This record gives sequence, C-alpha cells and structure tokens, in this order.
Amino acid sequence: MSKEQIIAIIVVIFILIRTFIIEPNAIEVKNYEIEDRALANVKIVFFSDLHLRKSDYKRLDKIIKLINDQKPDIVINGGDYAPSRNYKEMMDPDTMATKISLIDAPVFTVLGEYDWYANGQEIAKSLQKNGIKVLENSAARTAVNRRYINIVGYADATTRTIKAAKAARGTSKPRILVTHNPDVYYNIMDEYNLILAGHTHGGQIVIPFTPPIISSSKYKFDKGIVKPGMNTMLITKGLGTTGLKGRFNCKPEIVVINFVKNSTKNTR
Repeated sequence: MSKEQIIAIIVVIFILIRTFIIEPNAIEVKNYEIEDRALANVKIVFFSDLHLRKSDYKRLDKIIKLINDQKPDIVINGGDYAPSRNYKEMMDPDTMATKISLIDAPVFTVLGEYDWYANGQEIAKSLQKNGIKVLENSAARTAVNRRYINIVGYADATTRTIKAAKAARGTSKPRILVTHNPDVYYNIMDEYNLILAGHTHGGQIVIPFTPPIISSSKYKFDKGIVKPGMNTMLITKGLGTTGLKGRFNCKPEIVVINFVKNSTKNTR
C-alpha cells in the first residue's frame, strides 16, 4: 500500500468519525442579538428537531441543562420530536415531556411532520400534560418584565393545513411566530417581531464554502437570519438528524436570542 493510499484511508476514517460520532454530539450555543425596542431585555431560547430515539436520554438531559444554563425568559421548540415515521423508534413521549418540563421557563412548541407521521396526537397529549403549550394554528400569551408577548404557532406545512388568520386571531405586537417549516414565509401576511423556524437541519452535511448538498427548503432557507420581506426569520440548524444519521460542518445547536434596544451586531 502506497503512502498516498494510507493517507487517503486516514482522511476517510477521520471524516467518518467526525460525521457520525463527533459532530452530532457537539452541541453549540448560538447567540443572536436582535434590535427590537418592544422586546428589549427579553431572552428567548429556541431549539428544534430533536428527533429523539429510545436511547437518547443523556442527550436530552444535556440539552435541557444547556437551555437552563442560559436562564431564558421564554423557551420555544420548533417541532420534530420523533426520529422517524415509526412511532416505536421514538423515546417514550411521557418520559420525553417530563424531562422537557424541567426547563426553568415557560415552554411553547409546534409539531413537525415527523411528529404527525409517527403519532402527533400522542406526542401533543404528553407535552400538554406536562405543562408545555402546544400551538396548532393558535396563540398563547406570556408575560416577561411586566410586558405581554404573543406566541403564535402554525400547524405543520407538510402534513396539516395552516390557518394563518385563525392562528393570529386576537393577537397584536409584540408577537413571535413559530413555524416548523420556513418555506411558509411568503404566505405570511401579518407583521411579526420575529419568525422562528426549524426543519432544515442547516443542511446536515455541508462542504466548507459551499451551500448544503441537500436542502429541505425550496427557497434555500437553510440557517441563520433571513429577511426577504417585511419579517425577519431565524432558522436553527436543529439538534437531531434524519436520513443519514450524521452531520458534517453543521453542528447541532440551541439558539439564544437577546433582544436589545440598540444592536451593534446580529450574532456572536
């Protein structure tokens, strides 16, 4: 075997270890600073796409600890708790919801397509039973620093029917919209202080300096802050995996949003 072949084998082994062992477990805390006077001094943690398998107890415990370490005022989840269409592969929803209920802040969530493929009703039931507010074309109001904030949640765009007017009924700014799929952006007629979305996993496998190999967004909305219209949308890379159960150059993340009166930067 030549020197070049040995080097090639070592490189392939390194890439495989990084893709399937290191990166899926290397959770980042991504901070965003967003200028919004109406929400100044409010801190939100956003996480999505857990895709929890039966053995993921320690991973979920680690995520919950990371969230609590940020000391958020509000926590929002973008859906896709289930790892696949097979309900039997998923962590027991009651156990999952009990662990999530240990988050030290009000938790609001929508469901994603994998949740509905698996068993959306049972997942929603477990979450609601443990004090997690499930938004399905509906809204909820919460108070932070003596100010009311409306959290609006859309139904999943793939498996359900979005009823935007119903979801936003009776709400006013400041309000935040949660949608699992970012591709609903151009159908949003109301004005929101911020839109939060998941679904894309940031592409999951990303070659450096190139767009993701596979994008689950028809508009190529993959990660970070986008503002193609009047509303600002923040898309998280999420925490789990589907299909190819690996990540490359696309670490899982929880997102911390700090609203400020005057912003000097968007991210850090």
